[in-house]
Amino acid sequence: MSHQSFHFNGFTQRPAAIAAIALLLGSMGTSTLPTFANSPSQTQQVRTVYVDSARGSDRPNAGTPTAPFRTITYALEQSNSSTLIQLAPGNYSSQTGESFPLIIKPSVTLRGDEVNQGKSVRIIGGANFISPSFARQNVTIRAENGSKVSGITVTNPNTRGTGLWIESGSPIVMNSTFFNSQREGVFITGNSSPKISNNIFNQNNGNGISAVRSSQGEIRDNLFQNTGFGITINDSASPLVAGNRIIENKDGILISQSAKPILRSNLIEKNVRDGIVAIAKAQPDLGTATSLGENIIRSNGRYDLYNATRTNTIFAIGNQLNKTRTVGPINLTANR
Repeated sequence: MSHQSFHFNGFTQRPAAIAAIALLLGSMGTSTLPTFANSPSQTQQVRTVYVDSARGSDRPNAGTPTAPFRTITYALEQSNSSTLIQLAPGNYSSQTGESFPLIIKPSVTLRGDEVNQGKSVRIIGGANFISPSFARQNVTIRAENGSKVSGITVTNPNTRGTGLWIESGSPIVMNSTFFNSQREGVFITGNSSPKISNNIFNQNNGNGISAVRSSQGEIRDNLFQNTGFGITINDSASPLVAGNRIIENKDGILISQSAKPILRSNLIEKNVRDGIVAIAKAQPDLGTATSLGENIIRSNGRYDLYNATRTNTIFAIGNQLNKTRTVGPINLTANR
């Protein structure tokens, strides 16, 4: 985003010019006064630093296109609010000097190749940290409130390794790939409310995304394929899950405890076992008379929709869903 600024210091010795400017501003009225990008009350101008694991160097005064930093770790140490960290193609791992987990500070953007969803920018590794809500974890990246992650591939090969951890605030995760982590691609917990869109989740041993505790946010327009469970939603989590393709996983979506996600316009098909499973006291919203689900749920190995809660009726109005492929109390029509 470009910022336009106005400089008056050139008029310090020209009283006539100052008077003319004052007259012009006065004629505009207070409601149309221009804003000044460098004013403390305005958004800070974005500072871009560059990182290249092959040809960079972690030294002061580097971080430019011609003299990039070598590690994301060092770039993050030099970053502050409104910093964009631009990654060159390559691998970023402990072998190239990275120290995990990488913590993306508030208002900091970590960006690689957005066009190809991070295919050429690979972050591989992880390390332990103590989660306020989930004890010790092994994580590649932690995204703080207001941060943004885009255009990277993330893999955590460690035992029970998670690619990206989100615990608070509303970070944005987009145009990236979460591949071959030993547990899940993204873990959402606490009271966080992230926006996770247009990503690929593939071959993660546990889940593509896990959403737990009282987390909310949006999981939108992603591909979950050939991973463990596409999405698991637990505790009292209630994210919006919309426009995703959830195909060829062990199960499509597992919803448990008292979770209440809203599912709209998803394609859930060809999963090995079930398309959607609800257990315990889960109460997913798959569509109502006033807000149709518009999900396509079909061709899954066992059931397309399995309500195993025993006590809750699942509302699933306005979907492409065959009644004969469902189990448990399910309301498929608005007038029932």
